[in-house]
Amino acid sequence: MYTPFLFSTSETAFRYVLLHKKETEAFPMHWHDEIELIFVRNGELRIFINGEPFDISAGNAAIINSGDCHYTVPSDAECITIIFSLSILSGTSDSERIISELKTRLGRNSKTTLEWKEEDREALHALLEELEGIDRSSFAYELLVRSAIFRISALIGDENHNPLSDAGARSECSKARERIANVFKYIEQHYMEPISLPSAAEASGYVPTYFSRVFKTCTGMTFYDYLTVYRIRKAEIQLVNTNDSVSSIASASGFSSVKTFDRVFKEQIGTSPLKFRKQHQKQQAEKRRK
Repeated sequence: MYTPFLFSTSETAFRYVLLHKKETEAFPMHWHDEIELIFVRNGELRIFINGEPFDISAGNAAIINSGDCHYTVPSDAECITIIFSLSILSGTSDSERIISELKTRLGRNSKTTLEWKEEDREALHALLEELEGIDRSSFAYELLVRSAIFRISALIGDENHNPLSDAGARSECSKARERIANVFKYIEQHYMEPISLPSAAEASGYVPTYFSRVFKTCTGMTFYDYLTVYRIRKAEIQLVNTNDSVSSIASASGFSSVKTFDRVFKEQIGTSPLKFRKQHQKQQAEKRRK
């Protein structure tokens, strides 16, 4: 689970982090209580939110609600990411209703800005740029940050470009979130070992049949599909960051044989593990020459 940075310019701390980086490393599927926006400045980013894939092009953003299961596929996309706690919206006479309404809307609406009007996308980009430009030494730093995040929240919660839809499934996931998080933790600790659906169900506290349905509802993936993706992501990291043999990486990633690993890797990535490593090395060499 992601733990946010804490910034404070007064006696009352508030949670907020702004990142400007490339999504070059895989981060396992996870969830957190904070709202997260990933705006793509250059390139294209593939992100999975509740198991559904989205290809975010430059000038667009992914909108991740509190509790959404998500992960990004490594790429050279240049992104600006803001993560903020809903507590930052407190302080008004009606803040509890506003926070509750925003969570409801973000639980029901589009997860991207791909269908937004151009002026709305530009407005979101401008607000993120404004956040980047705020002087931390300013006495009004917290006020300026809160002001920008209030306006961002109003923008992404506006039903004129994010129409509401049925949220029944998300309500079920909200209740199951802690248990599903236990499964993510269990996989993180044991992915290199044989893992069965019953053992994962035991980690969640559900019986296997009910666990299968809840996991699919909340992530958009079957348990075994998720486990496979997780293992492949771990293998990708080892392929680009180590000189370990393909066979040792296959074993360390939880695959029973090199043959199985090679087949599944090709299905997921589109090329063999060895070719994937060589392509990465070639790209890195070209970057160094530039």
